[in-house]
Amino acid sequence: MSEDLRTQGSVDTRAKGVSRRAFLGGAALGAAGAWGLSRGLERFGEDPARPPQLYEYYVDNFWFEGAGLESLELTPPLKGTHKADIVIIGGGFTGLSSAYHLSRRFGDKKIVLLEGACCGYGASGRNGGFVDAGIPGLMDYVKEHGPEAGRKAFDASLYGVGQIRELAKDHGVECDFEENGMLEAAIGEEHAKALEEHQETYRSMGLTADLIQGKDLEAEIRSPRYTAGLKFPYGGIVNPAKLAQGMKALVERNGVEIRERTVVMDVKPGKQHRIVTEMGEISAPVLVLGLNGYSHKLGLFVNRVMPLCSYVIATEPLSKAQWEAIGWQNRQGVADMRVLFDYQRPTLDGRIVVGGSDYPYYANDGLSSGNYEPVIDLLTKSLFTTFPQLEGLRIDHAWGGTMGFTLDFVPSVGVMGEYDNIFYGVAYNGEGVAFAQTAGRIITELMTGERSELSDLFVVNHRMPYMGPAGTRILFARLYKAYLERFGGKTVR
Repeated sequence: MSEDLRTQGSVDTRAKGVSRRAFLGGAALGAAGAWGLSRGLERFGEDPARPPQLYEYYVDNFWFEGAGLESLELTPPLKGTHKADIVIIGGGFTGLSSAYHLSRRFGDKKIVLLEGACCGYGASGRNGGFVDAGIPGLMDYVKEHGPEAGRKAFDASLYGVGQIRELAKDHGVECDFEENGMLEAAIGEEHAKALEEHQETYRSMGLTADLIQGKDLEAEIRSPRYTAGLKFPYGGIVNPAKLAQGMKALVERNGVEIRERTVVMDVKPGKQHRIVTEMGEISAPVLVLGLNGYSHKLGLFVNRVMPLCSYVIATEPLSKAQWEAIGWQNRQGVADMRVLFDYQRPTLDGRIVVGGSDYPYYANDGLSSGNYEPVIDLLTKSLFTTFPQLEGLRIDHAWGGTMGFTLDFVPSVGVMGEYDNIFYGVAYNGEGVAFAQTAGRIITELMTGERSELSDLFVVNHRMPYMGPAGTRILFARLYKAYLERFGGKTVR
């Protein structure tokens, strides 16, 4: 495999201010100079609470249950030797969106999508179900390039929200999509001041953002924890597993061949790529990578993309009296302003889904999306701190998902390889439900040579900074986490 494919990126690690990505900065801080410590850190990196990777055979995921995943018929795995015009690796939103756009553009080409488990089984079906407007790294982009350029980037990023709307309304994808906007919540005076700055930035771009406090805040959501809020009318909520399954059915109708239960073992790039799976192999002149936090398992984006896990809980359905006690009649997604923040949203059947509180990094880029008890406990306590009115509410589900993060908190969508025939979307930094939809369209434009505001976005062919060797990152992740546990409540994203 070419060096470009394995380690795409640069060593530009310029600090750009305190933000949510400070957590990543701490994880990688000084790692390059600590290479010699890697062997000694092996025992230090052990975490007895971490569920084993095979724990993922069964996941207690509310979204999976809502999508009827257990009873769905999976497509047969790839066996034998095959050829295609385009091979897509990964059945999450990047792969499915790419399949959707490519099948519409190239109706005469054979497009094959390979997925190790089932479509939406990775982070795409495990997240909190937020359809975030905007794009990671946008605030820093505005500071560097001005509000006019920032507004163009924001408008282009809304493509993903619009695509989900189109899938639901025009193509009959049933995914519980609601465009209710978002609410950023302040916990304390420092967060409230930060919200004022966010409001100024949004307004400088000509966007609506309303700062609310007191009775106005209580009219939106009743929590003694929140001191202020910023209402942002863009974006919404969705059942992500239903969305993935609906997209799978749609792209199959468009002629895409989907092979689930097909674990890719190796990728041998060239003019004709050779993709080796557990029971077969397939070759194609064009390859699309949609692996995100799992990329390093195939030697892709090594030391450029860090896998972090986010854990999520879902309550039992609330009674009418319980909903009246907390308000939240506008049903928007809510996230607070801490670095180790919580995100929460209502479901169609009256539950609350809560995620966040901690985003563990496991030694040597380890993966673990099972029920990680330390974070599940944090989330449960946090829920009742936010809503003491709900004390005693039962937690019905708990699960996790592996995300891909970069040191500068900016995704990358682009093309690489010796023959410029490998296309990718990676590192959505926890905000990929909508933007991965945009990434699929960008990949298609890059493949066809089309130019638009999407293909001109600042994330296109973004050079991801070097994070230092995986063997040493656990030390700095642990040290920085200890710092955030003491001071993180005062550090805004």
